[in-house]
Amino acid sequence: MTSAATSSTNVPHRPRQSPVRVWYRAIRVFSFTASITPILVGSALAFVDGDVDRPGAVALIIAMLVASMAVHAGCNLGNDYYDYRRGIDAHIGAHDDPEHIGPAGVIQDRSLTPAQVVRGMIVAFAVGTVIGLGIVWATGWPIFLLALTCLALAFLYTGGPKPLGYIALGEITVFVTMGLAMIMGSYYVLSGEVTWRSLGVALPLSLLVTAILHGNNLADVDSDRRAGKITVANSVSRSIGNLEYIMLVYGAWVALIGLVVTNFDLWPTLLAFGALPSGLRAVRLYVSETAQPVLRRGVRLSAGVHLRFGLLMVVGLIIAATLD
Repeated sequence: MTSAATSSTNVPHRPRQSPVRVWYRAIRVFSFTASITPILVGSALAFVDGDVDRPGAVALIIAMLVASMAVHAGCNLGNDYYDYRRGIDAHIGAHDDPEHIGPAGVIQDRSLTPAQVVRGMIVAFAVGTVIGLGIVWATGWPIFLLALTCLALAFLYTGGPKPLGYIALGEITVFVTMGLAMIMGSYYVLSGEVTWRSLGVALPLSLLVTAILHGNNLADVDSDRRAGKITVANSVSRSIGNLEYIMLVYGAWVALIGLVVTNFDLWPTLLAFGALPSGLRAVRLYVSETAQPVLRRGVRLSAGVHLRFGLLMVVGLIIAATLD
């Protein structure tokens, strides 16, 4: 395995940037759509069901959004730091795209020191925790258990002696934490209950957020394998890896149809079929291409599918609420 010290010397030194731009890259602000959209979907469903019985519902929604983005930022910083320590993504560092979704490479290109990234991670997790405690105070202890579990999984994804993302458990971790838990959790915060209906609403976006990670792992098959990182993508053949991606993406629309069949009053959520062309483009890219730079563009395509699908679901749920 390439050492962190050695790998950082293989990346060209980046021209000096403003601190704001450096941290913008480091926390990968553009990726926050994956943590914002689920909160909006879960909250919209609570309004559809007419179960919003918490005082200050709007303030709670804003608090959930800020907390989820803070934890997401902490995850991104932790992922970059621990990958750096293990010599993974040593080649990253030459991109200037502010909408880049993958590893930021701020350590490798010397924009930030490892210690600065660690401090940033701690601050981000602390902010998320403090806001989360406020939400717990307003809603009760069950959400505390959920938040604590998700925070632990967020850290263990790349931290600890056996990081979940390094032993082929990344997809299931993301499916649960950034899919089911965020949507059903936000629904619970506003309604005080968890329902099968909220699970049905959560499934499509849970599949799509998992597709973002799996698509990233498909792009990094060779580099992850060289670094000793085990993922689903580099544990199976390329054709099976592509099949998983296809199932995750198309499965979202299958799950949506199942949701509407069992909850016909949510038929306006079928607006999310407007995101299907984007899904088709993403699938075609992964099936037809193998070059890493091209597949990295596919990661952004996957994130775009998740965003469009989620926002269209929110619009559909708002329409359903007005028709109720």
